[in-house]
Amino acid sequence: MTPKLYLIPALLGSEDASLIPEHTKQIVYGLDSFIVENLRSARRYLRAIGYTKNFDTEVKLVEFDKHATQQSVGKMLQPMKSGRSIGIISEAGLPCIADPGNEVVEHAHKLGIEVVPLVGPSSIFLALMASGFNGQQFIFHGYIPIQNADRIKKIKQMDDKAIRSKETQIFMETPFRNLKMMSDLLANCSPASRLCIAADITLETQEIKTKTIEEWKNTPIELNKRFVVYLLG
Repeated sequence: MTPKLYLIPALLGSEDASLIPEHTKQIVYGLDSFIVENLRSARRYLRAIGYTKNFDTEVKLVEFDKHATQQSVGKMLQPMKSGRSIGIISEAGLPCIADPGNEVVEHAHKLGIEVVPLVGPSSIFLALMASGFNGQQFIFHGYIPIQNADRIKKIKQMDDKAIRSKETQIFMETPFRNLKMMSDLLANCSPASRLCIAADITLETQEIKTKTIEEWKNTPIELNKRFVVYLLG
């Protein structure tokens, strides 16, 4: 069979394997070569969804991160020359969406290799679905600047864009900076702007709420060290 590059969704911190569709699992079970963001978490994830092959003798896992070069990317795809399909697994959620891996996919396209995205959870799109915001026009900013002046400027730009164009603004923050993020949003967005907080998506502690900035000022929510997607709409 012609080898394919499969983009394999990972769990979002949950250990509930039922969140991964059976069709996706069956394809993964048939693979023995993977490009992964983190070796340890990839092995743990594969075992969680029922993968039984021996990692020491039957499986090849190659670690990929944002520092990979074009030359190293080419080497990662070498097994495909002998007819082996390869799977890409990110740390959480969908490969290449707020995660490294797109360089591998780009290289595969240049080589004429078929790329197959598989179905699974994405915190970004699940948050957008549940926000009540515009799903026809939206932009994902990833992680916004850390430096205070740049950060505030970015927040005001996103808020203005959401108000003027009705385009949903989606962004993230590392768990240990959530409290600062919330403080900055409340201080710099219009009181009438709507903010959706989507925390711990697919986990038992999942919490998704949409309120105006003014309402959030009077609504306590504990975000410290939680995985959160923010949306302005």
